[in-house]
Amino acid sequence: MYRLIFLLLLVVAHPVSAQQPAWYLLSRDDGCVDLKILVKAERLSRLPVSPNDFAVMMRERGEEVTVGPLVDSPAELIGKVVQVTVGNGKAPVFVTEDICRTIGQGR
Repeated sequence: MYRLIFLLLLVVAHPVSAQQPAWYLLSRDDGCVDLKILVKAERLSRLPVSPNDFAVMMRERGEEVTVGPLVDSPAELIGKVVQVTVGNGKAPVFVTEDICRTIGQGR
């Protein structure tokens, strides 16, 4: 009984959504787009919640994956603009909501 109460307190005290920023894909043509496009394009079983989550999903498929900033990114964009390079040649760029607002595509 005490174990269940302890687990419930952990879940209530630290909601995941409150700790993670909202992520979008950066499209050359459309600016910031919903991650649902990635789910459809990659036939994912669920919506990734972050670039690292997407990387884990791709690694589970056996892909080689690299996660990091865009080449020559300014220091203020580190952690806000993240590229996930997948062994199949794809390299989606994830951006946070505040970056979308900055480029005029706010959500």
